[in-house]
This record gives sequence, structure tokens and C-alpha cells, in this order.
Amino acid sequence: MASVSTHPATQLVAVNLPGLRPTSLGNYLASLGLLRVVARCWPRARLAWRDDIPCLVGGAETLDELGNHLLKIACEGSWTAYELSWQEEQKKSTKAKSRRPVALWRSAANEDSLHRLDAHIVAATRLFFNPLLGSGGNAGKRKFADGWEKAKSALQNQVASKGSAPKAAREKASVTAASDAPFRELEAWLTGKPVSFLLEKLQAASWFSDANKLFNSGQASAREGQISPWAMVLACEGLEFFAGGASRRLGARTRTQGAFPFVTGPAAAATPGEAGRDRGEVWAPIWSRPASVVEVEAIFTRGRAEIDGRGAVTPAAFAAAILRRGTDAGISCFIRFALGATTSGNTFEPRLLGRIAVPRDRPASTDTTPHRDRVRHLASPISAASVVAAHHGDASARALERAVALLNRLPRDIKKGNRWRYQGLRGPIEAAAVHLAAVPDDALRARALADAIVTALDRVDRNRTFREAGVRWSPLPLGWLRVLIGETASTEARIAAAIVSSFPAARPFALYRFGVTANRDGSYAVPKAPPFTWVWSKQDLTANLVRVIDRLTLDLETHERHEKGEVFARREGWYASPSEVDAWLSGAVDEPALSSWLSRLALLDWRWAGHRPRWLGTQQEIPVNGLLALHGLLLPLLDERPVMSGQRDLLAKETAARTPAAARRLVALLRVGHVTSAINHARSRYSMTRAQLATQHAEVRVHDPARFLASLLIPSSDYERADLLVRRWLRPTRSQIQGGTRHA
Repeated sequence: MASVSTHPATQLVAVNLPGLRPTSLGNYLASLGLLRVVARCWPRARLAWRDDIPCLVGGAETLDELGNHLLKIACEGSWTAYELSWQEEQKKSTKAKSRRPVALWRSAANEDSLHRLDAHIVAATRLFFNPLLGSGGNAGKRKFADGWEKAKSALQNQVASKGSAPKAAREKASVTAASDAPFRELEAWLTGKPVSFLLEKLQAASWFSDANKLFNSGQASAREGQISPWAMVLACEGLEFFAGGASRRLGARTRTQGAFPFVTGPAAAATPGEAGRDRGEVWAPIWSRPASVVEVEAIFTRGRAEIDGRGAVTPAAFAAAILRRGTDAGISCFIRFALGATTSGNTFEPRLLGRIAVPRDRPASTDTTPHRDRVRHLASPISAASVVAAHHGDASARALERAVALLNRLPRDIKKGNRWRYQGLRGPIEAAAVHLAAVPDDALRARALADAIVTALDRVDRNRTFREAGVRWSPLPLGWLRVLIGETASTEARIAAAIVSSFPAARPFALYRFGVTANRDGSYAVPKAPPFTWVWSKQDLTANLVRVIDRLTLDLETHERHEKGEVFARREGWYASPSEVDAWLSGAVDEPALSSWLSRLALLDWRWAGHRPRWLGTQQEIPVNGLLALHGLLLPLLDERPVMSGQRDLLAKETAARTPAAARRLVALLRVGHVTSAINHARSRYSMTRAQLATQHAEVRVHDPARFLASLLIPSSDYERADLLVRRWLRPTRSQIQGGTRHA
């Protein structure tokens, strides 16, 4: 046997920095800046996060060694220079509304300053400013370069005045370093302990919340916030990773835009007070695999998310891109920071909004995305739970993409002068979409997104100005239904699925629920004038369902008279069990919940519904009562399911007993409460197929004809309808009476 040579694994020492937990945007920037500074001395240094704690790997082996290096830099003042030397050209470009002055300055500038300029400004069709850095390096009166200069000078003076300049002997005697006050301050800041060396007015409040004014904190109304100067200088070192560039979306007519890595526009306002508050958001990537400076620069260079070939410029789009595309760069999650105005409209402060986990190790068997969109993963045993979770994640990703497409077409909040006109359509949807992206298989979050979409569409339907905006949207994928339903399907969810799935592919339930028209590609458009098919109102559920079935039968009849070719009719759909039909007839159904489920399921694409899935539950046997028997008699006249008696279909197509006109008459009789006339009408239709009903002398009465008529939208299984009709209504033959197998 050939021998296999093995090499001993190299053990890397990690220096944990709990004081730089990414609880604030400034700490995250300082972690990136620390990596850049350390890599100048230790090129193999790498940065990673473990349990939210930044770790430096492959560089300094101890915290004392790291502190000595930082003290040396502070003493020499050898930080990366932060100078806004392009400001004069920036002012000229802003005044002329042209990119030319800044572009000319960039062409002649020192190459070392280009990354710093690109992190502040992108000169495309005009000047685009990075929301992270305000208007080219200042936010109101906060000038970040001045704060950096003040922090740099304070550190240099402190180290020099205390006699703490690092010496060669100190590298061998860490005890001496630990006794110095500057070192103790630095060590306390890196390890998250109380720090006494703090400064005011470092212009860092746009990144560090602690640098903001503190109100009600003493005898005065407010006092200045204080942070460590180490935080400011290191945060400025990390800014260059956010260097942006010009980005052109697909299409020759689209204009170039400025794009900055992991920076999006602001989230839409969810309340009137939030309109115009935020400038943008930073989605800070967190990776658990140690990465060098070159690797981190690569992550930020290609840190642009896309959906359908378009850049993800909103938080909802960015969340959908993360969930859909994943990442192969070792990123484990994104921490979301909003940059919004609080005490002043001229400045902004960061707000921590939570985190979005990146889907990892998706099973290949459940990945239905195109090959170019698939996430590379390591081969590992796939459990049933991981397969289900991956399937739910893929379904939620596709649903989020459709929701983001709708979000981009809804009317936005409008700024009139110094005031914002709050529309309130986009904010709830965007908040629910980002909330779902954090836990894509959570049923409650999925329902919240669906409800937000329904609310927005209802507002569009009932507002003439919104209708004139020409909103167009595509139905959500049907595969998302499993996530919406959750672990167990309720009675209301099963009834709603049975109703919505039985509508014709050319006349989906959404046409009657929302004021939309259907396009050939399956999408929906909101016309300027409400269509006649929109019959849903704010009345009770029974009245809405009655109007739906009345309008549906009218549409089927009209289509049969005026259209050539194959006549469309109600599909077989997903059946409901007798117990569910009886729950509706007896009033045991939660009507608000059923109405919500009908609205949610109307958002889905039911063109290729297929067979009823098993996870919806099995049928429950209950005794047949009079209303169920009547339901079994009349329901076959309104849909296309076969009614088998032996080997014979009692309502075969060639008999012409089941027509839209006959269904229209049946609905009209039941709508006015003429149940006996409806039964006689059904008798005549069945007689056309030589299926004679048993003689009936008693008058049939229904306590609530409207509720019974609405029940005819709920399809039952082939077995149930055949059993009810054949055993309960058909007149028995002589042979059947002698055999004792049939009765009426």
C-alpha cells in the first residue's frame, strides 16, 4: 500500500475583541478598520466573527502585542490620511449639476485617494453620495474628517504625554505595557470594559449612537455624547471598503446610477411619521470564515445584490436577493442598520434593525432555481427536516421576488415642498417582507406579508388616484401555500383552498376578489375603471360569496354565447370533506378567518393546481343530513366533476344536461329562496341523462338560502358527490330493490 504523506495542521491563535461587537454601525466599521491597520504589519492577518465577537486570526498572537502595535501607530500618527481634498470640485459639480468637475479631479488625483473618494461620491450622470457618509463627507455640521483629525491628535498627545511610546523592550515584557494608562484604556475598549478616555464632538454620531447628545441626563436638558478616539480613527480606516461605482441596470435607455456595496435606499414608511426620515440602510455582512484584507475587499467589491437582473436598491429587494441567491463567500448573516434623522433633519444616526441569516447548505434535490442562481454548498448528509426547510426557503424566496416586484410598482410617498405626503402602500409590505426573510419558513410571518399585500391592493382598488397609476402584479407561486398554511391546515384554510382552486384558469378567483384584469401571461393589471368582475365589498362573507357565484355563472354563460372554441367552466379543484361543508352550512366556521384565507389564496397562481396535496388533511366521516344531501344534488350542475354510477357518468358532456345557462338559472332560483323550484329544475336536468330522481311530495325549506347558495362554491370529492346523488336521490330500479342495495 502506498503511504500517504500528511502535514501537521497549523494552529492559528485568535485574539477576541468583545468590545467591538457589531451592536452599532461604528463598531462594525472599526472592526474593518482594525483589520486594515493590522494587515500592514501582519499580511496574513484575517478577520472573522464568532458568536458576534470579532476575532483577529493569523496576526498578533496576544492582546498585548496588538496593543503595542496600535500604540506605535498612534504615537507616530501613521493612520491613513482622511482629507476631503475634492470638496471644491464637489461644490462646483453640485452648482453646475454636472459630474465633470469631480471626474476631472479624479482623473488627475493620486491613486491612493481614489478609494476614499469612491467611498464618498460616485460621479455618474450626476453626483451620487454614499448615504453612509452624508453629502460627500459631512452630515449637516458634522464633518467626519474634522472628527478624525481631533481623535488622531488626542491619541498622539496622550501616548506622547504619558511616555507610552512603544519600546523594543516592551515587546518582550508585556507587564510594563499593561501598567501604562494608554494601554489600559485601549485594552478596556477592545475588551468591552469601562473606558475613561472619552472625547466629545468627534463628529461620529452618524455611526456611534453613544456619540449623540444624551437628553435628561443631568441638570441641563442635554449633554454631549462621548466615545473613545480609538473608535473614531479605526472607523475611518474601514470606510474605504465601501467604495462604490457606477451601475447601469439592464436596458439601453436606463441611466447609470451610483451603487455602494451593501448600502440600499431607505425602507418605505410604515407610519406617517416615518415618511422621509431615513436616508438609507447599511446591510453589514458578517462572516465566520477568517478573511484577509484582499478577501474582504473582494467581498465588498462584488457586494451588489440583484433580482431579475436589476440591482436590489431597497431593503425588501436586498432581503429577497439574500434569500434567493444566498452567498458562497462565507457570509453567515447581515446586520441591518438604518440611517435616519432623529434630533435633526440635517444629520442622521444609525439604528440597529436586526439581522437576516444567509441560507446555507441547501439540498440540491430541492433547488429548483436556474443553474446560474444556485448556491454552492458542501456535500453533507441531508435530513428530512433540512429538505423541508430548504423547500420552504425556496418557495419564500420566489414569493418575496413577486412581492418586491409589486412593491416597486405601487405609488410611493411624495414630498411636496418640505412635507411628505404619506401614501402608506409600500411600507407595511416592505416591513413584512424583510421580517419574513429572517425566518422564511415561519407561517405567521408569511401570512403577515400576504395580509399586507391584500390591504395594499384593496386600497388601490378603492382609490381613483392609485388606480390611475397602472399597478401591475404577478400572482405569488403556489408552492408558497405550504408555508402559508403552516404545520396544520385549519378548517377555514381547507375550505378557502377548495373554493379558490375550483375557479377556471381563465377566470381566477382574484378577478372577483380584487379589481383587476387578467393578462395573457398570467399577471394582473389594475385598470383605471373598476371591472365588472370585481364584486367583492366590505359586506359580510356570505353576501360576497353569493355575488361571486352569481357573477361567475354569468361570465360562463356569456363566454359560451360569444366566444368560439372550447367552453371554459369551473375546474375540479381541491375537494372539501363533508365535515367542512357541514361546518359552513351550520355556521360553525370562523367567517373573518375564512375571508382572510380567501384573500390570501387569491394572491397565488392557481393555473396549474394539480391534485389536492395530502398535507391538507383527510376526509372525516359524518352522518348525512338534509342540507348535505341537497348540496350533493345541486353541486354537480355547477362544475365539471364527473358523477359516476357504476361505469357511467350521469352528467357526461354529450348529454348537454350541464350548461352555463342551466347553472345560471339554478343560482337565480336559490338566490331568491325558491329551493323547491331549484330542485325541480335539477330534476329536469338529470332526466335528460335518464337519471330519474325519487318522487318527493314534501316541500323543502332552507333556513338560510344565501348561505346554502354560497356553499355551492365548495367542491366535494368525486366519491362523496356520487354517493350522495346515487344513494340519496336517484330512483331505485327493480333489480336494485330486490337486491336491497339501493334506497331513496
